[in-house]
Amino acid sequence: MRSAGRVDFAAYLKAVGLLVRNPGLVLAPLLMAVAQVLLFMVMPAGGGGLAGMANSGIASLIAQLLNSFGLAVSLIMAESLWRRGSARFDDAWETARRNAGGILLAAIGYNFVTWIAAYFGSPIPFGSLVLGVVASFFFIYTVPAAAIGGVPGGAALQAALERAKRSPLPTVLVTVVYLFVYFFLTSLVTEWVLPLVFASVPYAPEVVGRLVVALVEAIAAGYVALVLAKAYDDASYGRFFR
Repeated sequence: MRSAGRVDFAAYLKAVGLLVRNPGLVLAPLLMAVAQVLLFMVMPAGGGGLAGMANSGIASLIAQLLNSFGLAVSLIMAESLWRRGSARFDDAWETARRNAGGILLAAIGYNFVTWIAAYFGSPIPFGSLVLGVVASFFFIYTVPAAAIGGVPGGAALQAALERAKRSPLPTVLVTVVYLFVYFFLTSLVTEWVLPLVFASVPYAPEVVGRLVVALVEAIAAGYVALVLAKAYDDASYGRFFR
């Protein structure tokens, strides 16, 4: 029986166990996060004038695309774990590599839509936050649609919107978890850990601190991939697998 509109609360707990037993879920986001550390060392943010602004904007865009590709690899592994109970990192990486164009196009679309929503909400108190969250709700499945749904990158936004409207309550929950884990929790951990790193690491504490943040964000991405893949497949096909 299809149950695309029902919330599978148990999946969020099961995802923790799957992540612990399958640390390979963290590998691609970690590699992409380390690549970002290197990127921002080569193209540091800041600097005056148009050149500095352009440099920062290009680096931020590349960082977003790296994040999305790493998440896509984890999504492919996560879906395989939910469906078959096993997943291979090299297979997921190769699949993501073959579909990289569509995945990156979908990622650009998602980031653009959420940015536009936040921009138009900025004149209103808390408007940027509220509209950004609303946009995330309607388009949360954009990268999963391209990575595991086989949807061309240009059509991923529409596919995401259809699934969000088809399965609103599960989409609300996965959006809240996505935003909480990616932004609030990682920021909180970062605020606790970085002062300890700066105080205890004698050499290159900034680089070490960035790598610690990269690891925290990669773990968060692995968990998000598990719950997002499950929510996407439930919204697409119903709860056919545990």
